[in-house]
Amino acid sequence: MLLAVMAVLTCCWPRAAFALSDAEVDAVFRKRKTVGGMVVAAKDGEIVYSRCYGYADKRAEEAVTPDTYFKLASVSKLVTGAAAMILAEEGKLDLDENIGHYLGDPPYEAASPRYPEIGLTCRMLMTHTAAIRDNSEAYGKNAKLSQVLNPENNRMKTGFLKKKPGEAYKYSNYGAGMVGCLIEAVTGQRLTAAVKELLFDPLGIEAAYDPSLLSHPERIVTTYKASGGAHITRSYRLKQPYRAEPDPEQDFRDSYGGLWMRGEDLCRVGIMLCDLGKFDGQQILSADTVREMFSSQQGKGNITADSPYGLNVERVRNLMDGKMVYGHQGLANGVLCSLYFDPETRFVFALVTNGCNVNAKRDRICMLSRDLFGLLWEEYAAK
Repeated sequence: MLLAVMAVLTCCWPRAAFALSDAEVDAVFRKRKTVGGMVVAAKDGEIVYSRCYGYADKRAEEAVTPDTYFKLASVSKLVTGAAAMILAEEGKLDLDENIGHYLGDPPYEAASPRYPEIGLTCRMLMTHTAAIRDNSEAYGKNAKLSQVLNPENNRMKTGFLKKKPGEAYKYSNYGAGMVGCLIEAVTGQRLTAAVKELLFDPLGIEAAYDPSLLSHPERIVTTYKASGGAHITRSYRLKQPYRAEPDPEQDFRDSYGGLWMRGEDLCRVGIMLCDLGKFDGQQILSADTVREMFSSQQGKGNITADSPYGLNVERVRNLMDGKMVYGHQGLANGVLCSLYFDPETRFVFALVTNGCNVNAKRDRICMLSRDLFGLLWEEYAAK
């Protein structure tokens, strides 16, 4: 009878009683056809779990390590947004000022050529309500922002949706990338140098919008397609020329998806935001500013749309039933990057990869993120 009771208790014992194993995490990476990646979790301001998996470069059979740098894809927007909010706190960037006043030399009134009376603002860019269309024809390689954002120059009315700015949500890579141009215009520095002073150095992390600027560029990953084939090799990326002088007219391509960072450093960004701007005893951003980043901007600064984004931070309602967390997902070909955090439990989840099956999704969130988040949440946040 005693043995029978023990058997029942063993079968029914809650999973939280057992430690999460690396083998379980590896099995999830493997199931989602991950080439290489790293997942990190933090609780109460401290990193409590990290796991490296697979290859930074398949051909060389080079393993991922904690010192491997990954491309953050659209999670770059969240990090860039945090730096922009530091400038806003310092009074150097007004979220509701016309962005043409910062970007133009001489200044101009930035607006959709369809609605020239409605000025474009940083708040609109950060909530994806500026009605900016990801149009490669309008924002091509040699295009300048003043050609598109200044209605006097945009005779063809390209680069914009047929909607009034502020009245509709539409995710825009190019629009969000313009926040990086504002940082360059305000600081007079190239984006990596500016954000290094504003955010990276105070957090004690290393990151760059161009991999050649990293202390060990040879540690960046080769990126892979969802099919597993190579997308862009490390050697090719490092051969690309770098321009040291800022150009707010064209540098929006850097900030919407071009940031490189290590997995644990990304988690530290999440810890700072999760703890309302505080990291390692230092207040990087005020608690009120971070709360505003998390908040709906509907009804503020000529925004009437109900966007899922606060200020470059997504309010994520579709990851956990009945609970909202905050963060951002990044996708670029086969690359997946995720940063999610919950200020209530002080739990942070960071995931970086150089290639996986990004086509496996549920309600827009990649299954690799869902699977790993669920394991780590149950182990470290749900107890």
